Amino acid sequence: MWKSLNGQGYNCYRLLPVTVKEKRWLAAKSIFIVLILDYFFYQSLWAVIPLSVIGYWYYRTEKKVLFQKKREEAREQFKELMLLAATGQKAGYSAENAFLSSYGDMKALFGKESSVCQMINVLKSGRENNIAFSKLWQRIGSELQIAEIIEFAQVYEISQKSSGNLASVMEKTADIIINKIETEKEISVLLSARRLEQKIMNVMPFFILLYISVTSPGYFREMYHSFSGILFMSACLFIYLGAYALSVHMVSIEI
Repeated sequence: MWKSLNGQGYNCYRLLPVTVKEKRWLAAKSIFIVLILDYFFYQSLWAVIPLSVIGYWYYRTEKKVLFQKKREEAREQFKELMLLAATGQKAGYSAENAFLSSYGDMKALFGKESSVCQMINVLKSGRENNIAFSKLWQRIGSELQIAEIIEFAQVYEISQKSSGNLASVMEKTADIIINKIETEKEISVLLSARRLEQKIMNVMPFFILLYISVTSPGYFREMYHSFSGILFMSACLFIYLGAYALSVHMVSIEI
């Protein structure tokens, strides 16, 4: 985490805000997963306690996925900010004022809680404390782990020192982001069928177990009420979790 001179900290949790509704949804999904695993693998209330570890792992995993999605949204919002700030510079604004004056438009487009509005707030706070915009952009890019922002900050610093054309730099940065987003969307379309297959295969074992339980009541009774059965089901659970993690990794591609 880094802090401004007024002591207020900024990190990815501020720049990528998660709403209370989103947190509740993640928590509800995690609880549901724990209950599903308990029913199909143990059918015991006592098993909920150790399975809560898996629920916590699932919560953290889904939270990372949510942050990645928000990071992609932040990159798209940053692209819009670059285009708008470049227009402001052409209209006669300085680079700093072009960014700060974009707040109203960004708020109207994405809402005041959006990542881009939080970025502009950081820039405003940094300016009040006499921190160079290039340093602020470097910190924002590092916290968000968005390569385009980090690279822009480096070019921004060089352009300022050499009196370069910042408007042109902003437009080129936006073009790079646009091209990368389009490439990612093309890859996402190609992988959509594989992702659907992955989701189907992840839930298929539970449908099989449910079908057998309904058509043959008591078929798994020994598995739930004997020590050897519990060990066997635990082994099956860990194999399933390993297969789940592997399947998620296989369909996840970062550019």
